Amino acid sequence: MKYIRFILVLLAGFVFNGSQAQITTYINGKPLKAGSTIDKADLKTLEISFKNPKLPSVISGKALLYVQINDAKDRSIEEWYILRDGYEAFTDFLKSTPATKKFKVFEGNEFRQNGNDLNWVLSSSLGQDARQKVKVVITLFFRQEIGYKEYGQAVNLLEPASITVPLWDTKNLFLPYLDLSIDKTNIPGDIDLKQNGRLGDKGTELGYHFKDKNANFYSIYALDSKDYPGLNAKELADDFIHAAALYASQDYVTKFSNYDIEKYTIPWDDINNLLSERRRIPSLSWKNNKDIKKMDLMTLYTPVTINGLKGYMFSGDEQARIDRSSKWQDKGKFVIYILEHPSNPDLTLVTSISLYNEVQTTEEIDSFLKTVINSIKH
Repeated sequence: MKYIRFILVLLAGFVFNGSQAQITTYINGKPLKAGSTIDKADLKTLEISFKNPKLPSVISGKALLYVQINDAKDRSIEEWYILRDGYEAFTDFLKSTPATKKFKVFEGNEFRQNGNDLNWVLSSSLGQDARQKVKVVITLFFRQEIGYKEYGQAVNLLEPASITVPLWDTKNLFLPYLDLSIDKTNIPGDIDLKQNGRLGDKGTELGYHFKDKNANFYSIYALDSKDYPGLNAKELADDFIHAAALYASQDYVTKFSNYDIEKYTIPWDDINNLLSERRRIPSLSWKNNKDIKKMDLMTLYTPVTINGLKGYMFSGDEQARIDRSSKWQDKGKFVIYILEHPSNPDLTLVTSISLYNEVQTTEEIDSFLKTVINSIKH
């Protein structure tokens, strides 16, 4: 009986000690319960404290207080960490850090950043099916040095903590670089955020690329008249049709009698892979139509109003070749819509299929693009 009582006391001691060893997370200064769900707007305030971690008995290695944002498949999206390398550094960190010390994860400079900041992680996750809800996992672990700059497996010094963060709603998905919300219900797969340069650089555009059920690539961008003075749906449509004609003729047209091709610097190659020596819209080639250099190319558009958005639609055949010495071969269809923005007069929307697809029917492309346009919420 005494033996049983001794075991129970010993077990109670383990439970007591375990309850005293923990990672605590805080949002807006308030501690969270294990496995809590929080609003994404509050995630930036995340703070962490820890107490009574296990102490490694080795003399060489490194301890890390680690924050990892994972998707629904437990794949890492991004990481932040505090690193202490070497015996004195990691033992001092583990022994001397008071339980009252709160480490700010995303604000200040206590945590190192592995790559993109929190804002980028959140904005690039919008429309990603596996990131509709993410998990923030916090660990305190140790890795023993087993050779020069070589480390063994991670050993947790405390039980990991986690937070769940819903990021977007299928019925009301806000896409910040379009400045509008969509209903993603009928748009299959991921919506990928793309950019063609560094954030803040002149000429850098951010837009969204996606696929239909047959894995054909499409894109949608919102171009700003603040970056392209005077830009509107008509101006953007005019620029596209002339850029397409220039490349369809493969430099045979150096200028147009009624249009300055250098008026804007729209990155059509990033939007739909237009600027290529291997892909073209043959109906716009000066070699096929001598009037291209002098005609009003806007007459090739169909004026449209879809989902209340006014603008222009153009469709045509597509051709491809291996290189300049090869013959052009028919390679499917192309469709583009250029539309007024539903709420922001400074923005113009452009959505199209990539020229690097080979869809054989205009109707298939047009149907999918109309699905995207009709998903836009007013």
